Amino acid sequence: MIALLRARAEHAALILISAAGLAIFIAPLRLGTASAQSPALFASLVAVSAVVIVGVALETHRLSARLIAILAALVAVDATLRLVLVIGLLGFSPIFFLIIAAGYIMGPGFGYAMGALTLLLSAFLTSGFGPWLPYQMLASGWVGMGAGYLGVVCSHRSGRGTIVVLTIYGLVAGFAYGILLDLWEWPTLLGAAASPIGWAPGLPGAILLRRFLAFYLATSALYDGFRAAGNALLLVLLGPPVLAALRRFKQRFLVEWTPPAKLPDDARARA
Repeated sequence: MIALLRARAEHAALILISAAGLAIFIAPLRLGTASAQSPALFASLVAVSAVVIVGVALETHRLSARLIAILAALVAVDATLRLVLVIGLLGFSPIFFLIIAAGYIMGPGFGYAMGALTLLLSAFLTSGFGPWLPYQMLASGWVGMGAGYLGVVCSHRSGRGTIVVLTIYGLVAGFAYGILLDLWEWPTLLGAAASPIGWAPGLPGAILLRRFLAFYLATSALYDGFRAAGNALLLVLLGPPVLAALRRFKQRFLVEWTPPAKLPDDARARA
């Protein structure tokens, strides 16, 4: 019962944060560029939400203090990978591989925190601050969170089955991440009916959807395809050893030692 309540506390926090974040992603489609301002404040809120999730996981014993060190190390390594390969190959970035792998093994809270904080740290390293950063942080956090829930559902799968599932997830996440960012970028950069595929205020939902699909296919689908293919390739090539290492860390650092049961006096006498 206590374990169930602990799990629900983390899930409730993730649901509340995700619901608020989704509303902020969708708001520019109805309200225009005015709803996409104050990126520094939004980025701060996303970063704080990642810290809150970590705090909830610690308080509910779903994360140990030693695993926090693993989280910090993975965030640093992943952000450095983005610094080294900042140009990438079209839309490909290696950072999602570790976010997906860590989320799958460590859980949704860990995955969310790693995704959001990796993008924040990489922004410091690359001077990549801008109105896009909070949206990148939130979308990346969702990629890690989704991998965590996938790990919960597919915990019974074997090694090969795990890689197949994660490869498919990596493909889907590559496109989903780009689509989410386009929900913000479309009305911000191509708004006010600037073109037949641009956003315009007051349009019916069906027309907005048709225009958005045309915008996405014309501007982002190719880049997202490279990101998705890169995710899948890295998961196939590097997934097995990295997942095994992360699983060993989790098993070792979440061990809870309990004192041995006290024997009654007569049992001690016989011993």
